[in-house]
Amino acid sequence: MKRQRSVRQRALALAHGSILLIACLVVLVPLAYLVINSVKLPREFLTVPPTILPTAVTFEHYRDLFEDSKTFRHFRNSFTVTLWTTGVTIISGTLAAYGLARMRLAAKILASVTFIFLFIRFYPRVTTVIPFFLVMRELDLLDTVWAIIIGQLGITIPFVTWLMLVVFQDLPREIEEAAVVDGASVWQRFWRVVLPIVMPSVSAAAILTAFLSWNEFLIASSVARRKASVLSIAVAGFVSDKGIQWGPMAAMSVVMIMPMIVFALFAQKYLIRGITFGAVKG
Repeated sequence: MKRQRSVRQRALALAHGSILLIACLVVLVPLAYLVINSVKLPREFLTVPPTILPTAVTFEHYRDLFEDSKTFRHFRNSFTVTLWTTGVTIISGTLAAYGLARMRLAAKILASVTFIFLFIRFYPRVTTVIPFFLVMRELDLLDTVWAIIIGQLGITIPFVTWLMLVVFQDLPREIEEAAVVDGASVWQRFWRVVLPIVMPSVSAAAILTAFLSWNEFLIASSVARRKASVLSIAVAGFVSDKGIQWGPMAAMSVVMIMPMIVFALFAQKYLIRGITFGAVKG
């Protein structure tokens, strides 16, 4: 019996390891090929059959990027959009979620509000591009980072509000009732009692919002193509009617994803802690 259990455990471990290996390959192989393409010589992209490994390594694509002042402008715009969107989203979404969770709304009304948040987050954004473009044109905000930020906030605030609403609903009210007995105001209860407890979830929401903002393309490409161009638009700019500049596009892609990789390495423990917060009760 023990022998059969041992064989079964080994088989399960082998299956789990195989699935994990396949998942890693699916994620890492395209990334590795992207890095390889960024250091290939230009002529190697035209060879038939195509080469996987470069015959010689060159960093001319990276040199050309960093010698171009537009690259630093793309970086600045992307950082500006990400920081402002994340900051405004976390403040607004967390406060809105706390207010909704403590308003004692009827279950049907709260369910309707939650459905609206989810609907706004997942409906096709391409359907709003033309109306949003027209609104930004009327406000004279075209080709500015503020247009991108406003467009992002319309997506990220409902998402964070829905995410934090679930967290606040699962938080025991007895904790706040004890603070009320001590004479704490609503703001004091939120700031000194509730927020420190849910901070892992707030951190997770901030990390997810930052990723969404950094990778934004659709809204940015519709309202900001020149002065307010971000890195995602810069990557797409290497595809033109004259052909595809594979080397520079791969180099720009690597430059774009590296900050997020470093950020993910430092933030993954906060993300995991925030996602698993409240998962175990008792």
